[in-house]
Amino acid sequence: MVLISYCANLQFTLQTISGEIENILTSSLNKYSTNRAWQLFWDQFQQHYYCCGSSKNTDWFQTAWVSPITLSSFSLLKKFTQQNGKFIIPAAPISCCLPDAICNTFTDGEQPDPEKYFQKSCSSIIANKINSIASTRYFFYAVLVIQISLEI
Repeated sequence: MVLISYCANLQFTLQTISGEIENILTSSLNKYSTNRAWQLFWDQFQQHYYCCGSSKNTDWFQTAWVSPITLSSFSLLKKFTQQNGKFIIPAAPISCCLPDAICNTFTDGEQPDPEKYFQKSCSSIIANKINSIASTRYFFYAVLVIQISLEI
């Protein structure tokens, strides 16, 4: 009975951690243009794990991830600046781009196409890693219980 309770608590804790990680990832999207560490994290993580965005690849489409300073055209600045003052382009960073797709942030902003980007969410990659840790623990405890019951 203690083992069942422990496993249930472990599962609840891992689900809580997964939820917190998704929240952190989602809030960090907005830091992409202002925080070099987050930009490096996102670019490397998305390219390494073939994922895009926190919960879906279109997360970037609602995020102010491009710095207006990078624009060479005032008309683009005007076009993509929201009423709240945020500069949002409906495109994702190049690190989300599928290997055989052609991605250009400003061209893609004109005609957004989520199919050009990795389809897996980055939070699902982390959640799967956490679940595999839990599965390994459950397996270990099951073997331990079987071993103890055989000795009794």
